[in-house]
Amino acid sequence: MLSWLRKSLGKTPAADPLAVVNVGHGGFNFAVVGEQSYQSNLRKASGGRAERGERPVIGCQLRYEINPRTHGPAVRVDAIGAGTVGHFPADQATLYVAAFQELERGGHVAECQGVLVGGQPDKPFFGIYLDFKPKLLGSRE
Repeated sequence: MLSWLRKSLGKTPAADPLAVVNVGHGGFNFAVVGEQSYQSNLRKASGGRAERGERPVIGCQLRYEINPRTHGPAVRVDAIGAGTVGHFPADQATLYVAAFQELERGGHVAECQGVLVGGQPDKPFFGIYLDFKPKLLGSRE
C-alpha cells in the first residue's frame, strides 16, 4: 500500500529474513582471527559476563563477504546483536567460502555459537572460539 511512498523516497522494503542453518556442535575449537580490530563489539557481546569471570557463549552468524583490504572472498563472523567480531583464518576461508556464498544465495545464513575468552585483568583482550562443524554446511534445516 505504501510502496509508492517508499519508491518516491528512494526506500526499499526490508529484505526478507534469511533462513537459519545451524552449523554448530563440533566443539569450541575453531579459532577466529582479527579480534583485535573488534574489541568493542566483543565487549558488547560479553555484556560484562567475561569481566565477572564467566565464559559467555554467544550466537554468531557466519557470512560470506569480499574482504575490503584483499578484495578476496572471506568469511566474516558476526555476534548476533553486537556486530562483526572477526573472520575465518584465510586458509580456512578458502575451504568454506563457496559453501557460505551458496547458502546466502539460497536465502540461508549459517549460525553457530561462539565462546568468549579473555576480558579479565590478567588477559584484557577478548578472543572467540566457534562451535563450528563444517560438514553441516551442506545441510538445510
